Amino acid sequence: METSYFLYPSQELSAYIKYYWILKTDAEDGLSIQTIPSGCMHLVFHRGGDLYLSQQKKQPKNFIRGQFLTPGHLTSTGGIDMIAVVFHPLGMNPFFSYPMDEISNCYVDIKDQEDKELSRLGDFIAGEEGISECIHQIELFLLKRYQANEYNYERVARSIQLIMTDPYINVLSLAQETCLGYRHFKRLFTKYTGINPKEYMRIVRFQRALHELQYDNAMEITRLAYLSGYYDHSHLIKDFRALSGYSPTEYLSHRRPYSTLFSNDCRLNRI
Repeated sequence: METSYFLYPSQELSAYIKYYWILKTDAEDGLSIQTIPSGCMHLVFHRGGDLYLSQQKKQPKNFIRGQFLTPGHLTSTGGIDMIAVVFHPLGMNPFFSYPMDEISNCYVDIKDQEDKELSRLGDFIAGEEGISECIHQIELFLLKRYQANEYNYERVARSIQLIMTDPYINVLSLAQETCLGYRHFKRLFTKYTGINPKEYMRIVRFQRALHELQYDNAMEITRLAYLSGYYDHSHLIKDFRALSGYSPTEYLSHRRPYSTLFSNDCRLNRI
């Protein structure tokens, strides 16, 4: 049996956290989970059986998931009991002081962070059954260490807003819109987002395509490419394979499309 649902953050954190994802399963014979680049970073607490990455490497129990540019697979050895804090694209920055590009393409064990407060939070969640209390403690932890946004943060946030609303915008235009030189903009964007602007725009196009398929999985591929910001369907298929491991048609036969980046699910529950 599998239970999966989302919860909204409190109003104070809604600008930084997209939602909390709760996943529980009692599958004793194991479960395979595909991961894809989402454009969002996660803070994850897992109280269930061990999870293994594609290379049979054990995933940390509690970890920060940076920006990823490739798909992956997780395999469980038992039941899953997971709370994932899914941040908005820049949402992790006010709570963690290191540059986000240092954790890109990584599952970072919180025990390796020399962060006593974060480690204590992980220990608390490991022993607490109640989801509401776990999320309450997560929010207290984040609110305590919140640091006000810098001006450069706001510049990068503006550029991400433009990427989200204009599928065909280019990096030079983004730099001009934020009143920065091309190289300076690229450096700041990578620091705050975890990956460079072109890489991020590629993920956004892919996530936009998933969002379109959520609501019309029979959409003609040329139209899907146009709406998602691709210049032709061949680029769409190429990126879909690189970021999910499948062509759009193959993906639909294996999974129900869902865009972490673009979806605002009205069925979310408020805590």
